[in-house]
This record gives sequence, structure tokens and C-alpha cells, in this order.
Amino acid sequence: MKSPKIFAALLIFITFSCLAFVTLSKKSDDIISSTNRSIKYEEKSDYNNAILELQKIYDANSGNYILNTRLGWLYYNKKDYQKSKTYYTKALAINKNSIEAMLGLTLPLSGLNDWEAVKQTYTSILKLDANHYTANLRLGQIFLNSGDYQQAKKYLEKAFILYPSEYEPNLSLGWTLYYLGEKQKAKELFTSALMVAQNDSLASQGYELVK
Repeated sequence: MKSPKIFAALLIFITFSCLAFVTLSKKSDDIISSTNRSIKYEEKSDYNNAILELQKIYDANSGNYILNTRLGWLYYNKKDYQKSKTYYTKALAINKNSIEAMLGLTLPLSGLNDWEAVKQTYTSILKLDANHYTANLRLGQIFLNSGDYQQAKKYLEKAFILYPSEYEPNLSLGWTLYYLGEKQKAKELFTSALMVAQNDSLASQGYELVK
């Protein structure tokens, strides 16, 4: 007598399991196709439709990291820095140690001229990766622009050691050392900057001051 009931219960369980699987599969299909369409719109600089494609599926997938970083990036390109900040912040809430999302967040924060928040974000990156090139470079450049040359030197030297032939570390550290009175070393750095960026105005200006 129990067998039919057990069979019926098992059949119901299998049916609901299949329905759940189909629903999840459709959800996955939707997120893939919408994201792919969004990328194609972005390639044409059609940011409105790129965003619209993601917003169609966002409510059902608001906890998806990639959707939030994509929306953060797209709104940044639209110069809607507040919304960009919101989505990058959501992405960080989903993955708090994502350097990718932290770097993304610095974009709208810079657009909003919130330099203290930018510095805090780069500092958070360096806590995870002390030798991160971009974080050291940008943090050093922020201190250089604010006139805090000792702090600028601390971060720019790290960036320079990591990438000694790159234009930006040579230029930025060159100017930092110039302001600190280390003109011979500054000359070497301006020379290196001009070797890889011919006739660059900022490097040329620095070089003329120390040659």
C-alpha cells in the first residue's frame, strides 16, 4: 500500500527538480545572451542599450559580480559617476578582495573628484598586493600633484622598480626627485622618459630644468 504513495511522492519530487533545473538553465541562458548583447552595443559606444540589456535581467541577478562591474564600467563611460560608483561598490560587497573592482571604483571616484576615497581605495589594494604597479603609480601621482613629495617618492619608487622602462614611472618619479632637489637622478629619469616618449612636453620641460 505504501509503494504507490512513495512512487507518487518521488514522481512529484523529480518533476519539481526538473522544473527547477529548467528555470536555472533559462536564467543562465538569459544572463549569457544579455551580457553578450551588451558587449556588442558597448563596442559601438552605444552605452544606453548596453546598459538596458543588463538592466533587463538585473533584478533576478543582482548578486552577480560581473553584472555589477559591467554596469559600473558602462555608467562610467556615460559619465554618470554616481551610478558607476554604486555598481562598483555592489561588486565589492559581493567580492570584497577583488582588486579588479577596486580599480574600477577609482574611476568614478576620480570623476567625482573624491581624492580621499581614491587614496583609500588604492591603499586597500596595496594591503592585498604591496607591489601592485597601478596602485603604487597612481597613489604616488596623487601625492605628487598635492605636493607631498616624500610620500610620492615612496610609492613611485616601487612602481619604477617594477617597471623601470615605462614612461609614467620615469616621468612622475623624475618630477618628484626634481622637487626634492635630487636633480642628477631626476635627469636620468627624464632622459629615460624621453627615450620611450620622443618630444614629450612634460619630460622635455623637466629635462631642460636639470641638464
